[in-house]
Amino acid sequence: MLLQFKVKNFKSFYDENVLDFVATQEKRHIETTFEKNGYHVLPILAIHGANASGKTSILEALNDMFYFIRNSYKMDVNELFPTKPYAFSKKTLKENSEFEISLCINDYEYRYGFSINEESIEEEWLYQKKFSFKTKASQKIVFERFRDEVTFGSFFQKYQKIWELFKNVNEKKLFILSSIALKEEDGIFRNIYDYISNCSVKIERYFNRNRSINILNQNGVLYQKFRKILNEFDPSLNGIEIKKQEDENNKNYYLIYGKHQNIDNEDSTVLIPLEQESEGTIKIFNILPNILYNLENGGVMCIDELDVQLHPLLFRKIVLMYQDKKINKKNAQLIFTTHSTFLLNSETLRRDEIYLVEKNKQGKSNLYSLSEFKNLRVDADYEKKYLTGQFGAIPFQDK
Repeated sequence: MLLQFKVKNFKSFYDENVLDFVATQEKRHIETTFEKNGYHVLPILAIHGANASGKTSILEALNDMFYFIRNSYKMDVNELFPTKPYAFSKKTLKENSEFEISLCINDYEYRYGFSINEESIEEEWLYQKKFSFKTKASQKIVFERFRDEVTFGSFFQKYQKIWELFKNVNEKKLFILSSIALKEEDGIFRNIYDYISNCSVKIERYFNRNRSINILNQNGVLYQKFRKILNEFDPSLNGIEIKKQEDENNKNYYLIYGKHQNIDNEDSTVLIPLEQESEGTIKIFNILPNILYNLENGGVMCIDELDVQLHPLLFRKIVLMYQDKKINKKNAQLIFTTHSTFLLNSETLRRDEIYLVEKNKQGKSNLYSLSEFKNLRVDADYEKKYLTGQFGAIPFQDK
């Protein structure tokens, strides 16, 4: 489970900002949280804010962190990291960007992060401690890195030899985490790397339709769940048909069709190219197979503007699936951004599940949750307070 994500000096996030999945002491909807060794962990974080406030950027930050880890070993020694530091200051353009995640795996909390610029990995660290509310365990160093100096903790010296295999090969571009994980069948590094590899960030311009195709082609159970939900919101749509084709260069590609009942013949269907379906149906095809896969396998799913082109009831249904432990058996987690206030209420979400992003006139974004408003009642009208500016994070308006 993801416990926390921190980012600093990334796009509009100049200072350190934090997304925290560890639940506060709030009792409302406690049954929807994951209980682990005395802690309660949230299944959902909803991020609200004005246009250009930084909502998408926080998802991009998590996506970039995971991208760096997954792909650094492929980089040419002269290739630059595609970093995105805060751009409104010459000082910060030259400073490192920092990323850190805290995960719970097998009763342990792992805190992993790194500091990076376009030329090199400047720092990298991994710490371990027992994840228990009752036991105040001390933190152990797995490894610490400062440029080319790497120290492994006394309990983790066996990893030193593995890192020695890589240290003189494009060392400035290689992450210790992913380098060791690729040589480890099972263990700390492999578990963390596999968790990261299993996470998915869906930002509109980054949608990968091939992933939806692969999920529906390879998993008949998920296809039936997908078809059922699809039919609930469009009774005339009986499913999706994916046809594999081959181009003149013998490369495969796919044609995707919506399956509709032929009103002239009950025993036949009419195939409509997906591009001719509604924007909502296309959006469902792009994200729903990934959501169902995430619920089936666990990990984190991030979706930018989840509500756009979806009916409010489908939007709500997706959120409720993550809260339903009969459906969400692997403790999957969802982070989404939205402009919709449909779920901005205490009937659906806890205060610590609702985040706001506000950007000031210097272009700096600040991320905070409703749980930071100490006098906010759980039965308050969150939507009204938000739209009237009592929480901030709305567009600047002339008075």
